[in-house]
Amino acid sequence: MQGLLGLIATPFGYIMRFMYELIGNYGVCIILFSLLVKVIMSPLTLKQKRSMQATQRLQPKIQAIQKKYYNDKTRMNEELTALYDREGVSPTAGCGTMLITLVIMLGLYYVISQPLSYFMQLSADEISAVAEALGVELSTGYGAQISLAGQMFNNFDLIKDISDNVMRVDFNFLGIDLAANPAFKKLNLLWVMPIVSCLTALGQTYVTTRLQRRTMGDNPAAAQSNKMMYIMMPLMSLYFGFVLPAGLSLYWISNNVFGAASEVVFAKIMEKEAEGKVKK
Repeated sequence: MQGLLGLIATPFGYIMRFMYELIGNYGVCIILFSLLVKVIMSPLTLKQKRSMQATQRLQPKIQAIQKKYYNDKTRMNEELTALYDREGVSPTAGCGTMLITLVIMLGLYYVISQPLSYFMQLSADEISAVAEALGVELSTGYGAQISLAGQMFNNFDLIKDISDNVMRVDFNFLGIDLAANPAFKKLNLLWVMPIVSCLTALGQTYVTTRLQRRTMGDNPAAAQSNKMMYIMMPLMSLYFGFVLPAGLSLYWISNNVFGAASEVVFAKIMEKEAEGKVKK
């Protein structure tokens, strides 16, 4: 799986590098990169939502079949399959889309969290040489590479000859060091990143929940899932925002904001499609 994600991350690493060489601001590059992700995945996401809407529309018929053939599982499955065929709905259509979306997201996450490998395209030996030149013990934890890249900026003369791909990247964005980790015990400007990440995750979940209810109607199972999302996503964003470099928090913040905006766009598209079907 790591090899597959690496293949996906590599071309996006070239795009990220091109953006930085063009713009010269790492924070802006992350924001634009997040927007690019949303644009690329929009067709897949919209397809998934259409599939969910179609399945939700059939819930009364599905529940009727399940109730009628409760004691005959074979007949129930046959009737459900026939229903899906008649309505032109695939109950598993969204699963493939979700898997592809997840793989792409993880691949893109690699670009942000491992800038030496995918942003600068350094080999493992070159990364080790950089760490040795800076007197740093290279760990394998999340955010290790971006932390090392942050130290490269202030000590560029020590590592500039290791490879032609080595870049002097300024991780400062609005006074915040995107290569640094916020700390629970040290109150400073870095705290802004995990807190804003938490709030935007909460906002995106709220927007998604409201729009799903408007376009797909009430769904007890979805409502229960959304309740969990209300709790889990903001807390996860807050926790990881404190244990990982701030650059990743900026990516999640951008992703949350663009995600909420895309939910509004998708809802309008699906409502117009539904109005067109009703008129026909």
